[in-house]
Amino acid sequence: MPERSATLSKGVAMMIRKHSAVTVFTFCALLALGSVAFAQDPQPSLVASANGEGKIKLGKEEFKLNAVVVKGFQDGKIEINLITDITVFISGTWSRANENDKAIDVKISGGSTSGNLDGGGKLFLTDDRKSITGLKLQLVNKISKKTITADFTAK
Repeated sequence: MPERSATLSKGVAMMIRKHSAVTVFTFCALLALGSVAFAQDPQPSLVASANGEGKIKLGKEEFKLNAVVVKGFQDGKIEINLITDITVFISGTWSRANENDKAIDVKISGGSTSGNLDGGGKLFLTDDRKSITGLKLQLVNKISKKTITADFTAK
């Protein structure tokens, strides 16, 4: 019996080593996969925000606009958050004539959370392009045909 018990011990030890090796390999593979996925997340090339005064009109309703936060990505996409009593999230595309231009053209086509807005406007930045001096948007809801306007000036 001692021979069989020694053989069993070796077999169990070998199974534990194989199991540990598989666990370590799986962990490394998941870690590498997560790193690749993180690397593919586009980094914003423009991040700007400002507190100020303005208004946003949603059809006949009007809200005081308190702040604007913008993230523009290198692939031309833009995310705009309009902070009022509610937060309005809008996404679209952006462009500017040259790198030093402080005015950015914004185009929205189907780019709200529900994907039913169309229009555009201008985003105005400070000289260092880290803060917003103003925002003007003119949009139309494709379904309800209501006009949405945003007019904001930073303090």
